[in-house]
Amino acid sequence: MTPTQRQAAKQYLSQYGHDVDCLEGAKEHQWQQVVMVPVCGEAPDFIERLMQHQVTPSVLLIVLLNRPQDHDKSATWQQQNQRLKAHCLAQAKRQHALAAGHHLLLGLAGCDLLLLDFNEHPFDPSKGVGLARKIAADTALRLMLMGRVNSPWIHSTDADVCLPANYFQAAQAQQAAALSLSFEHHSDDPDLQHWQQQYDFKLHYYRQGVQFLGAQYAYIPLGSTLVVHATAYVQVRGFPCRSGGEDFYLLNKLAKVGAVLNVADVVVRIRSRLSDRVPFGTGPAIKRLQQAAARDQSVLYYHPHIFHVLQSWRQELLDYFESQQLPTDDHGLNQYWQLGQLLPKNHSQAKTNQRWQQFVHEWFDAFKILKSVHFLQDQFNSIPQQQLLDMPDYQTIIGAGPD
Repeated sequence: MTPTQRQAAKQYLSQYGHDVDCLEGAKEHQWQQVVMVPVCGEAPDFIERLMQHQVTPSVLLIVLLNRPQDHDKSATWQQQNQRLKAHCLAQAKRQHALAAGHHLLLGLAGCDLLLLDFNEHPFDPSKGVGLARKIAADTALRLMLMGRVNSPWIHSTDADVCLPANYFQAAQAQQAAALSLSFEHHSDDPDLQHWQQQYDFKLHYYRQGVQFLGAQYAYIPLGSTLVVHATAYVQVRGFPCRSGGEDFYLLNKLAKVGAVLNVADVVVRIRSRLSDRVPFGTGPAIKRLQQAAARDQSVLYYHPHIFHVLQSWRQELLDYFESQQLPTDDHGLNQYWQLGQLLPKNHSQAKTNQRWQQFVHEWFDAFKILKSVHFLQDQFNSIPQQQLLDMPDYQTIIGAGPD
């Protein structure tokens, strides 16, 4: 970091940070890379599975034990967290007891471990995993400022993951705000694997649709495949404290301060599972697909013409600086977003076409794209997969860029 960036990071942590003030035990140690994982009710051996292919020396894994208040499984997760902590303490070659029950454990499988224990202080369920990621990432940032972590990249993943051998190569020489790594789900349960594939198709299709628009939000937001540059992380004030979707909202902000790059040749393996740790995300989505099938309902996908409408509409937004004409054939989007008031006001402030392009990029962001897709669903009904695959509009979308 430059001196200016370091000062901005210190100011962020002072005003908005949730970093753990227990790092005296880290002063004599230094690491090249840092990875953080929020953990709630996981098997004791998850670290061995997570790091089994890692040969990179000098990795610090920040594990944040947490559980939500008032969940019917909170007591069970508390006991599982206790067992995981005991397992880690027993496996460590050396350990430092830190403040507030936290521990620095050295010489575990493929890494050293900073174990942040919030097990006895359950989180507000409305903040959940977002708060867990924020505490861990802010602590990683603090270690960077202390000179204890050399890489400026904060790696975020989850406990159901196996990291590939080339995991830490993804960020080498990259100029970006964040990276979205490739992934593949796997399961020994054929039924679960089937529904996981259906959901993964949804994710990839939606990313291809956003890419077809020409928008810079064409990535799949998964907390388990996310790598964030510390400088950009500071600019957007870190992870939002949400019970789900924290990865979506963080990336939405990061894409406005720099590029979010898709990395094809680093593939994170994720174990498919039905989870109720978060209110929405992969696990709950698969449950919904299974429940729909039990009611003899087909899995449905966005009609591809939605993305064609949005592509044309977005281009007319970009052209507005010169044309000063509202988009035509807007299918109600102009009124939905009140463009009659929005565009003239911002046009007078933009001054140059370059600033106007930036305004459109920042205004028509990942959130508004998703809201617009949902708005257009009333006009273009969702369709089954085979019908989608046969449509020329779909073929045009997937031909617009790499899968």
